[in-house]
Amino acid sequence: MSGPEPAVAGHPGAGELDNAWQAAIGSIAAARRQSDDARGDAVGVTVLTGFLGSGKTTVLRQLLAEPAGLRIAAVVNDIGPVNIDAMAIDGLQVASRTPDRVELTNGCACCALVDDLAETLEILASAGTSDAIVMEASGVADPATLAAVIESAAGCALDGVVAVVDAHLLASQLGDSRFAPAVRRQIDVSHLVVLSKVDQVDDETVQSLARRIGELAPGRMVVPSVHGRIDPRILLGAALQGATFRADAGEHPFEVATAVVSPAGPWEVTTVARWFESPPETLVRAKGWFSTPDGSCHEVQAVGRSWRIEPANGPLDPVIVLIGDSAEAVDRAAASLRNLG
Repeated sequence: MSGPEPAVAGHPGAGELDNAWQAAIGSIAAARRQSDDARGDAVGVTVLTGFLGSGKTTVLRQLLAEPAGLRIAAVVNDIGPVNIDAMAIDGLQVASRTPDRVELTNGCACCALVDDLAETLEILASAGTSDAIVMEASGVADPATLAAVIESAAGCALDGVVAVVDAHLLASQLGDSRFAPAVRRQIDVSHLVVLSKVDQVDDETVQSLARRIGELAPGRMVVPSVHGRIDPRILLGAALQGATFRADAGEHPFEVATAVVSPAGPWEVTTVARWFESPPETLVRAKGWFSTPDGSCHEVQAVGRSWRIEPANGPLDPVIVLIGDSAEAVDRAAASLRNLG
Protein backbone atom coordinates (compact mmCIF):
# COMPACT_ATOMS: atom_id res chain seq x y z
CA MET A 1 0.00 0.00 0.00
CA SER A 2 1.49 3.32 -1.01
CA GLY A 3 1.16 6.55 0.92
CA PRO A 4 3.06 9.42 2.48
CA GLU A 5 6.31 8.68 4.23
CA PRO A 6 6.13 8.35 8.01
CA ALA A 7 7.74 10.69 10.47
CA VAL A 8 9.04 9.66 13.86
CA ALA A 9 7.83 11.97 16.60
CA GLY A 10 10.80 13.82 17.98
CA HIS A 11 13.01 12.60 15.11
CA PRO A 12 11.79 14.40 11.98
CA GLY A 13 14.92 14.14 9.79
CA ALA A 14 13.66 13.58 6.25
CA GLY A 15 16.66 11.50 5.14
CA GLU A 16 16.05 8.86 7.81
CA LEU A 17 12.33 8.42 7.30
CA ASP A 18 12.43 5.62 4.74
CA ASN A 19 14.91 3.57 6.76
CA ALA A 20 12.87 4.10 9.92
CA TRP A 21 9.72 3.01 8.10
CA GLN A 22 11.27 -0.21 6.75
CA ALA A 23 12.84 -1.01 10.11
CA ALA A 24 9.52 -0.48 11.89
CA ILE A 25 7.71 -2.86 9.53
CA GLY A 26 10.36 -5.54 10.00
CA SER A 27 10.50 -5.24 13.79
CA ILE A 28 6.72 -5.21 14.12
CA ALA A 29 6.37 -8.37 12.03
CA ALA A 30 8.99 -10.17 14.14
CA ALA A 31 7.52 -8.94 17.41
CA ARG A 32 4.01 -9.94 16.32
CA ARG A 33 5.13 -13.52 15.74
CA GLN A 34 6.69 -13.65 19.22
CA SER A 35 3.67 -11.98 20.78
CA ASP A 36 1.22 -14.38 19.13
CA ASP A 37 3.13 -17.32 20.60
CA ALA A 38 3.11 -15.72 24.06
CA ARG A 39 -0.55 -14.86 24.24
CA GLY A 40 -1.92 -18.01 22.66
CA ASP A 41 -5.34 -17.72 21.08
CA ALA A 42 -6.16 -14.24 22.34
CA VAL A 43 -7.52 -11.88 19.68
CA GLY A 44 -5.69 -8.58 19.34
CA VAL A 45 -7.84 -5.49 19.90
CA THR A 46 -6.83 -2.08 18.59
CA VAL A 47 -8.36 1.10 20.02
CA LEU A 48 -8.85 3.78 17.39
CA THR A 49 -9.04 7.06 19.27
CA GLY A 50 -9.04 10.69 18.20
CA PHE A 51 -10.94 13.90 18.77
CA LEU A 52 -14.25 14.70 17.12
CA GLY A 53 -13.87 14.82 13.35
CA SER A 54 -10.24 13.69 13.30
CA GLY A 55 -10.88 11.06 10.64
CA LYS A 56 -11.24 7.85 12.69
CA THR A 57 -14.20 6.55 10.71
CA THR A 58 -12.39 7.20 7.43
CA VAL A 59 -9.41 5.18 8.68
CA LEU A 60 -11.71 2.36 9.79
CA ARG A 61 -13.64 2.34 6.52
CA GLN A 62 -10.40 2.14 4.55
CA LEU A 63 -9.16 -0.69 6.76
CA LEU A 64 -12.38 -2.65 6.24
CA ALA A 65 -12.30 -2.00 2.50
CA GLU A 66 -8.66 -3.16 2.22
CA PRO A 67 -8.16 -5.62 5.11
CA ALA A 68 -5.04 -7.27 3.63
CA GLY A 69 -6.68 -10.68 3.88
CA LEU A 70 -7.54 -10.29 7.57
CA ARG A 71 -10.94 -10.94 9.11
CA ILE A 72 -11.53 -7.73 11.06
CA ALA A 73 -14.38 -7.17 13.50
CA ALA A 74 -15.36 -3.54 14.12
CA VAL A 75 -16.83 -2.21 17.35
CA VAL A 76 -18.15 1.31 16.87
CA ASN A 77 -19.05 3.68 19.68
CA ASP A 78 -20.50 7.12 18.98
CA ILE A 79 -21.95 9.70 21.32
CA GLY A 80 -25.58 10.61 20.88
CA PRO A 81 -28.70 8.49 20.33
CA VAL A 82 -27.99 7.88 16.61
CA ASN A 83 -24.78 6.02 15.78
CA ILE A 84 -23.82 7.78 12.54
CA ASP A 85 -20.34 6.25 12.42
CA ALA A 86 -21.69 2.69 12.61
CA MET A 87 -24.18 3.45 9.83
CA ALA A 88 -21.37 4.90 7.72
CA ILE A 89 -19.33 1.68 7.70
CA ASP A 90 -22.24 -0.75 7.50
CA GLY A 91 -22.32 -0.89 3.71
CA LEU A 92 -18.74 -2.17 3.55
CA GLN A 93 -19.30 -5.44 5.35
CA VAL A 94 -19.87 -7.75 2.37
CA ALA A 95 -17.26 -6.21 0.09
CA SER A 96 -14.54 -6.29 2.73
CA ARG A 97 -15.39 -9.76 4.07
CA THR A 98 -15.76 -8.40 7.59
CA PRO A 99 -19.10 -9.74 8.86
CA ASP A 100 -18.70 -8.63 12.45
CA ARG A 101 -19.76 -5.11 13.32
CA VAL A 102 -21.19 -4.17 16.70
CA GLU A 103 -22.67 -0.84 17.74
CA LEU A 104 -22.44 0.68 21.20
CA THR A 105 -24.86 3.59 21.19
CA ASN A 106 -26.15 6.43 23.35
CA GLY A 107 -23.15 6.85 25.56
CA CYS A 108 -19.38 7.01 25.84
CA ALA A 109 -17.80 3.56 26.08
CA CYS A 110 -15.37 4.66 28.79
CA CYS A 111 -18.28 5.42 31.12
CA ALA A 112 -21.78 4.02 30.78
CA LEU A 113 -20.99 1.19 28.38
CA VAL A 114 -17.93 -0.43 29.96
CA ASP A 115 -19.81 -3.63 30.86
CA ASP A 116 -21.35 -3.84 27.38
CA LEU A 117 -17.93 -3.36 25.81
CA ALA A 118 -16.31 -6.17 27.80
CA GLU A 119 -19.16 -8.53 27.00
CA THR A 120 -19.07 -7.59 23.31
CA LEU A 121 -15.34 -8.19 23.05
CA GLU A 122 -15.59 -11.55 24.76
CA ILE A 123 -18.39 -12.66 22.42
CA LEU A 124 -16.40 -11.60 19.35
CA ALA A 125 -13.24 -13.29 20.63
CA SER A 126 -14.98 -16.55 21.49
CA ALA A 127 -16.68 -16.74 18.09
CA GLY A 128 -13.33 -17.46 16.45
CA THR A 129 -14.30 -15.63 13.26
CA SER A 130 -11.96 -12.63 13.57
CA ASP A 131 -8.22 -12.22 13.19
CA ALA A 132 -8.36 -8.78 14.80
CA ILE A 133 -10.83 -6.45 16.46
CA VAL A 134 -10.79 -2.69 15.98
CA MET A 135 -12.74 -0.47 18.34
CA GLU A 136 -13.50 3.03 17.13
CA ALA A 137 -13.99 5.07 20.29
CA SER A 138 -16.13 8.16 20.52
CA GLY A 139 -14.30 11.46 20.10
CA VAL A 140 -14.21 12.16 23.83
CA ALA A 141 -13.68 8.65 25.23
CA ASP A 142 -10.66 8.07 27.46
CA PRO A 143 -8.56 5.47 25.61
CA ALA A 144 -6.72 4.40 28.76
CA THR A 145 -9.97 3.21 30.30
CA LEU A 146 -10.86 1.32 27.12
CA ALA A 147 -7.41 -0.29 27.11
CA ALA A 148 -7.96 -1.50 30.66
CA VAL A 149 -11.31 -3.04 29.70
CA ILE A 150 -9.71 -4.84 26.76
CA GLU A 151 -6.93 -6.27 28.91
CA SER A 152 -9.53 -7.64 31.34
CA ALA A 153 -11.77 -9.17 28.65
CA ALA A 154 -11.44 -12.94 28.31
CA GLY A 155 -9.82 -14.03 25.06
CA CYS A 156 -8.62 -10.51 24.19
CA ALA A 157 -5.28 -8.74 24.27
CA LEU A 158 -4.57 -5.06 23.72
CA ASP A 159 -2.81 -4.72 20.37
CA GLY A 160 -2.42 -0.97 20.58
CA VAL A 161 -3.92 2.47 20.96
CA VAL A 162 -3.87 4.44 17.70
CA ALA A 163 -4.61 8.16 17.89
CA VAL A 164 -5.89 9.85 14.74
CA VAL A 165 -5.20 13.60 14.64
CA ASP A 166 -6.29 16.14 12.04
CA ALA A 167 -3.31 17.80 10.32
CA HIS A 168 -5.49 20.72 9.31
CA LEU A 169 -6.89 21.40 12.79
CA LEU A 170 -4.36 20.02 15.31
CA ALA A 171 -2.54 23.31 15.91
CA SER A 172 -5.76 25.21 16.59
CA GLN A 173 -7.14 22.40 18.79
CA LEU A 174 -3.99 22.40 20.93
CA GLY A 175 -4.36 26.15 21.30
CA ASP A 176 -8.00 25.96 22.41
CA SER A 177 -8.45 25.48 26.14
CA ARG A 178 -11.74 23.64 25.56
CA PHE A 179 -10.28 20.93 23.32
CA ALA A 180 -6.57 20.75 24.16
CA PRO A 181 -6.82 18.48 27.25
CA ALA A 182 -8.74 15.81 25.32
CA VAL A 183 -6.46 15.95 22.30
CA ARG A 184 -3.32 15.85 24.45
CA ARG A 185 -4.67 12.92 26.45
CA GLN A 186 -5.42 10.88 23.34
CA ILE A 187 -1.96 11.50 21.93
CA ASP A 188 -0.30 10.85 25.29
CA VAL A 189 -1.81 7.37 25.76
CA SER A 190 -1.30 6.26 22.16
CA HIS A 191 1.28 3.85 20.78
CA LEU A 192 0.98 5.24 17.26
CA VAL A 193 -0.28 8.55 15.89
CA VAL A 194 -1.95 8.77 12.47
CA LEU A 195 -1.74 12.30 11.07
CA SER A 196 -4.79 12.45 8.84
CA LYS A 197 -5.68 14.85 6.02
CA VAL A 198 -2.06 15.69 5.24
CA ASP A 199 -3.14 16.54 1.70
CA GLN A 200 -4.69 19.70 3.15
CA VAL A 201 -1.37 21.09 4.45
CA ASP A 202 2.16 21.47 3.08
CA ASP A 203 5.16 19.27 3.86
CA GLU A 204 6.68 21.83 6.22
CA THR A 205 3.50 21.80 8.29
CA VAL A 206 3.53 17.99 8.44
CA GLN A 207 7.08 18.01 9.81
CA SER A 208 6.21 20.77 12.26
CA LEU A 209 3.21 18.80 13.55
CA ALA A 210 5.37 15.66 13.87
CA ARG A 211 7.79 17.63 16.05
CA ARG A 212 4.87 18.97 18.13
CA ILE A 213 3.51 15.47 18.64
CA GLY A 214 7.04 14.39 19.59
CA GLU A 215 7.01 16.99 22.36
CA LEU A 216 3.67 15.70 23.65
CA ALA A 217 4.51 12.00 23.33
CA PRO A 218 8.25 11.36 22.84
CA GLY A 219 9.12 8.32 20.78
CA ARG A 220 5.77 7.84 19.06
CA MET A 221 5.87 7.15 15.36
CA VAL A 222 3.73 9.59 13.38
CA VAL A 223 2.31 8.14 10.15
CA PRO A 224 0.84 10.65 7.68
CA SER A 225 -2.33 9.49 5.96
CA VAL A 226 -4.43 10.65 3.00
CA HIS A 227 -8.07 9.55 2.79
CA GLY A 228 -7.55 7.24 5.78
CA ARG A 229 -5.06 4.95 4.06
CA ILE A 230 -2.51 3.25 6.29
CA ASP A 231 -0.83 -0.13 6.05
CA PRO A 232 -2.82 -2.62 8.19
CA ARG A 233 0.47 -4.17 9.34
CA ILE A 234 1.25 -0.90 11.08
CA LEU A 235 -2.26 -0.01 12.22
CA LEU A 236 -2.85 -3.41 13.81
CA GLY A 237 0.58 -3.74 15.36
CA ALA A 238 0.91 -0.42 17.16
CA ALA A 239 1.58 -1.85 20.62
CA LEU A 240 4.55 -3.83 19.35
CA GLN A 241 6.68 -0.74 18.81
CA GLY A 242 7.62 -0.67 22.46
CA ALA A 243 5.86 2.52 23.51
CA THR A 244 4.13 2.54 26.86
CA PHE A 245 1.42 4.67 28.38
CA ARG A 246 -0.09 5.50 31.72
CA ALA A 247 -3.17 3.34 32.20
CA ASP A 248 -4.85 5.61 34.72
CA ALA A 249 -8.49 6.39 33.98
CA GLY A 250 -9.34 10.06 33.77
CA GLU A 251 -12.38 12.29 33.71
CA HIS A 252 -13.62 13.66 30.41
CA PRO A 253 -11.52 16.79 29.80
CA PHE A 254 -14.05 18.04 27.28
CA GLU A 255 -17.77 17.94 27.94
CA VAL A 256 -20.03 17.61 24.92
CA ALA A 257 -23.73 17.76 24.14
CA THR A 258 -25.59 16.40 21.14
CA ALA A 259 -28.75 17.18 19.23
CA VAL A 260 -30.42 15.22 16.45
CA VAL A 261 -32.14 16.74 13.44
CA SER A 262 -34.53 14.13 12.03
CA PRO A 263 -35.83 14.08 9.45
CA ALA A 264 -33.07 16.19 7.91
CA GLY A 265 -34.48 17.92 4.84
CA PRO A 266 -35.64 18.07 2.22
CA TRP A 267 -33.19 20.92 1.61
CA GLU A 268 -31.36 22.20 -1.41
CA VAL A 269 -27.64 21.38 -1.35
CA THR A 270 -26.74 25.05 -1.86
CA THR A 271 -28.88 26.03 1.12
CA VAL A 272 -27.13 23.54 3.41
CA ALA A 273 -23.74 24.63 2.07
CA ARG A 274 -24.49 28.27 2.93
CA TRP A 275 -25.48 27.25 6.45
CA PHE A 276 -22.20 25.43 7.01
CA GLU A 277 -20.24 28.36 5.60
CA SER A 278 -21.13 30.27 8.80
CA PRO A 279 -22.18 27.71 11.44
CA PRO A 280 -22.66 28.62 15.10
CA GLU A 281 -19.24 29.17 16.68
CA THR A 282 -19.96 26.66 19.45
CA LEU A 283 -20.72 23.85 16.97
CA VAL A 284 -17.81 21.39 17.09
CA ARG A 285 -19.00 18.63 14.79
CA ALA A 286 -21.87 17.71 12.48
CA LYS A 287 -22.35 14.50 10.55
CA GLY A 288 -25.09 12.56 8.86
CA TRP A 289 -27.32 12.69 5.80
CA PHE A 290 -30.04 14.96 4.45
CA SER A 291 -32.61 14.57 1.70
CA THR A 292 -33.11 16.95 -1.21
CA PRO A 293 -36.36 17.97 -2.94
CA ASP A 294 -35.62 15.61 -5.86
CA GLY A 295 -35.55 12.63 -3.48
CA SER A 296 -31.79 12.08 -3.45
CA CYS A 297 -29.62 11.85 -0.33
CA HIS A 298 -26.39 13.67 0.52
CA GLU A 299 -23.81 13.10 3.25
CA VAL A 300 -22.55 16.04 5.27
CA GLN A 301 -19.42 16.05 7.46
CA ALA A 302 -18.34 19.18 9.31
CA VAL A 303 -15.61 19.97 11.82
CA GLY A 304 -15.77 23.57 12.99
CA ARG A 305 -15.78 25.62 9.80
CA SER A 306 -14.36 22.82 7.65
CA TRP A 307 -17.10 20.89 5.89
CA ARG A 308 -17.95 18.75 2.89
CA ILE A 309 -21.18 17.66 1.21
CA GLU A 310 -21.32 14.83 -1.30
CA PRO A 311 -23.89 12.41 -2.76
CA ALA A 312 -24.56 9.45 -0.49
CA ASN A 313 -24.35 5.85 -1.64
CA GLY A 314 -27.69 4.09 -1.34
CA PRO A 315 -30.87 5.11 0.48
CA LEU A 316 -30.22 6.32 4.03
CA ASP A 317 -32.41 7.77 6.73
CA PRO A 318 -32.05 11.58 6.61
CA VAL A 319 -30.63 12.39 10.04
CA ILE A 320 -27.89 14.75 11.18
CA VAL A 321 -26.19 14.67 14.58
CA LEU A 322 -24.81 17.96 15.92
CA ILE A 323 -22.08 18.00 18.59
CA GLY A 324 -21.21 21.09 20.61
CA ASP A 325 -19.85 22.21 23.95
CA SER A 326 -23.24 22.80 25.60
CA ALA A 327 -26.84 21.61 25.31
CA GLU A 328 -28.00 25.16 24.73
CA ALA A 329 -25.56 25.60 21.86
CA VAL A 330 -26.52 22.43 19.99
CA ASP A 331 -30.23 23.05 20.55
CA ARG A 332 -29.88 26.48 18.93
CA ALA A 333 -27.91 25.00 16.05
CA ALA A 334 -30.51 22.26 15.57
CA ALA A 335 -33.35 24.79 15.52
CA SER A 336 -31.49 26.89 12.97
CA LEU A 337 -30.86 23.87 10.76
CA ARG A 338 -34.48 22.73 10.92
CA ASN A 339 -35.58 26.18 9.79
CA LEU A 340 -33.71 25.81 6.51
CA GLY A 341 -36.83 24.35 4.97
